[in-house]
Amino acid sequence: MPAVIYQKYSGMHLCQSHFDDDVHRKVRETIRQTGLFAHGLRLALAMDGGKGSAVMANIIKELFARRRDIDLALLILDDHGPGAKSAWIASQQLGLRVSIKALPVSLLNERVASDPAPDPISFAQKMRMMTGLAREMGANAIATGHDLDDMATEVFISYLEGNICGLQYGRQETRQEGYEQGMIPTIQPLRRIPGKEVRLYALQHGLCFAEMRLEDELHKEARQELCRFDSRHPGTKYSLLRSLEKLDKERSDRSGSQRSKAFK
Repeated sequence: MPAVIYQKYSGMHLCQSHFDDDVHRKVRETIRQTGLFAHGLRLALAMDGGKGSAVMANIIKELFARRRDIDLALLILDDHGPGAKSAWIASQQLGLRVSIKALPVSLLNERVASDPAPDPISFAQKMRMMTGLAREMGANAIATGHDLDDMATEVFISYLEGNICGLQYGRQETRQEGYEQGMIPTIQPLRRIPGKEVRLYALQHGLCFAEMRLEDELHKEARQELCRFDSRHPGTKYSLLRSLEKLDKERSDRSGSQRSKAFK
């Protein structure tokens, strides 16, 4: 079959069927590492209207369609923007249960009043609201649609700022003790899939998503520079992600060692 994509980092030309297999394989490997799906689970799928959330929800639904012990529900934060509208249309395509939480009017008015063109609401703010909504529905974990580009950009910025420990969503935490009070585990099933592949998957499968990306100037510039560098040196984004995962493993090993000593 004709190839639909050429992966510079792997050197492979993939047809539609093998491209889908490659995406699904990476997602399966990622979610298997979390250890959350071995038994029953109520998973909240965070929908922000972007290509990532639509693809993430579609693949998760397909992978666990036969698992009766896996309960899926979509979460939408309604900010009255194009993203919320696209998220709602995508949820109708998926046919899953939906919970919608409107952003407080006071928050929206306050941001617009202070700045005619305010920065997007931070991920931390959105996740706090998502967590509250997920807890109301009894979810055990939240899945977001962040892809490899999102992850690598955050790691890149954190390295530049000398604050790799301050990453907000780079770490795929799956242990309750790793969170501050009131939080639940968050995973990123698309963390090993480049953004352009996520977009291609969404287009090939007819998924609805908003093209507009809301991010501040720092993230825009960092994303552009990283994409230019990765085009000349394929695999750079994967290297950044692996560096974070290596740091997390070392941190986890240290925590386990400390707990073992505490029980002795």
